[in-house]
Amino acid sequence: MTTYKGIQGFNIQNLSEDPVPTVAGWSSGGSLNTVRSNLAGAGTQTSALAFGGIDTAPTSATEEYDGATWTTVNSLNTARYALAGCGTQTAGLAFGSEPPSGATEKYDGSTWTSVNSMNTARAHSAGCGTQTSALAFGGEQDPPITGATEEYDGTSWVASGSLNTARRNLGGAGTQTAGLAFGGESPPVTGVTEEYNGSTWTSNPTGLNTARRGVAAAGIQTAALSSGGEIPPYTGATEEYDGSTWTTVSSLATARGLLAGSGTTSAALAFGGNTGSRSGATEEYNDWTPAAGYTFENEGQVWYNNTENVWKVQDATTVGAWATGGTIGTARNNLGGTGDSQNAALAFGGNTPTVETGATESYNGSTWSSGGTMATARQLPGSAGTQTSALAFGGVTPLVYADTEEYNGTTWSPSNPLNTARYGMGGCGTQTAALAAGGQTPTITGATEEYDGTSWTNNPTGLNTARRDPDAAGTQTAALVFGGYTGTANTGATEEYNGSTWTTSPGSMNTARRNGAGAGTQTAALAAGGTIGPPVSNATETYDGTSWTTSTNMSTARTGLGGAGTRASGLVFAGEIPPDSNATEEYTDAGSLTTKTITVS
Repeated sequence: MTTYKGIQGFNIQNLSEDPVPTVAGWSSGGSLNTVRSNLAGAGTQTSALAFGGIDTAPTSATEEYDGATWTTVNSLNTARYALAGCGTQTAGLAFGSEPPSGATEKYDGSTWTSVNSMNTARAHSAGCGTQTSALAFGGEQDPPITGATEEYDGTSWVASGSLNTARRNLGGAGTQTAGLAFGGESPPVTGVTEEYNGSTWTSNPTGLNTARRGVAAAGIQTAALSSGGEIPPYTGATEEYDGSTWTTVSSLATARGLLAGSGTTSAALAFGGNTGSRSGATEEYNDWTPAAGYTFENEGQVWYNNTENVWKVQDATTVGAWATGGTIGTARNNLGGTGDSQNAALAFGGNTPTVETGATESYNGSTWSSGGTMATARQLPGSAGTQTSALAFGGVTPLVYADTEEYNGTTWSPSNPLNTARYGMGGCGTQTAALAAGGQTPTITGATEEYDGTSWTNNPTGLNTARRDPDAAGTQTAALVFGGYTGTANTGATEEYNGSTWTTSPGSMNTARRNGAGAGTQTAALAAGGTIGPPVSNATETYDGTSWTTSTNMSTARTGLGGAGTRASGLVFAGEIPPDSNATEEYTDAGSLTTKTITVS
């Protein structure tokens, strides 16, 4: 008898559960309480320590991370920045600073204690190892840049063999007897990689693919991670090292330099840094190898699910597809929406049939749940951030607001207002590095403002096309604004922002519209719904950094809806049909793997 194996050359798998996707990439974590760059870090992804750094002045602030939230604890004895660190959350070590110093402190999980200083006073160095077996290398003595290396035994520092390439603002990973140094500035900016064996540094002929300074580091000598830094410009580039070669992987969502890192290549953390302004953003990297028994998704894979008693196949979608999600609790339109994942979105504010609302709801991939109410109920606010670290700004009641509020996953807190009160603007970025562009004041404007976690700053260069009710995607330094209303007509004009200047993209939207939903990044965006004037639309388009492509329409045409997620896995919710809608739809982009049940037709 002919069998599937005989035809295809392999057995069909008999599985008790469907294959799982591989997990690799960055996702947002809880923001630091003290926004800063030039800080140091230690610990793991779920038990990290952040200390020192600079915002408007050097700080001694210390914070502990539990995998979700940073908590401020006892400070360093000496406020400082451009320091290095190593160890764990309950046994950390801090050394060096700017101006050059050898000052060293150890942390016991509660208190910092000053101990013996390094022999070579320096700033902008790197470190690795533990509190009782540490390694310090590189840095700047002001002015000489150094390759000096020292080992710490829990009591004293002892000089050892110097780096082959003296440099500052480098990354460090590993242990005292198996250290790794990479990147930095000698000058020029370099990608040079060196390995330490307990006495001597050896240069690896293969350096970082992207030479840079001020990186975050994690891991060990044979499995390290380098993320972020400055080329210049600031970058989110991330690379994994396997002991011989660096491989480029998914980039940080927020490009930045002079940040800190901790953890391993399978579970890393990057936090703080400089994006042009100081940042408190935290991102978590996962590239895990699951326990034995898991089966990963592969295109064309066929299996029998013996729990459901059905045959299935893993296939790539040929076109984008929408699926119905969980119903939102408060039907409304002109709301704010944000979130970096289809399974972790936030909806807030908006207009109900009778009154503006401050209602907030969180989405977990299937169900919406209520959160803290905004202090100022309003519609058409700007939005940025994540489900647990969101930002709302501007809006109308019909009074026009400049009010800014920050959300920590539970409660909204007021912050400094926009310089230009307005509503219907495009918003994107993070809670500590947000962007507001366009809107109505009540005149239509192209005004652009940047938020640093505390205050808004005007950019004298506004949008090339002033408009209200555009959609936005991306970050503060790599933003995308598309669609909107110019005062005379809807537009499909698309503009890209590099942190200082707006450039009009040659790729205009196929359907000019206003007040739709946007998601994704500057080079991979999703646009859905809106008003095409006057009909309400269900049109969907995707952007690849150059042009817009028409995709499958949403099931429910609507305007004034919220959006979250990515181009590959987007989410839209609420809006006005009319009447107000509580519908949620989940988008899967063309080319994404999906599980299909095999049926006979």
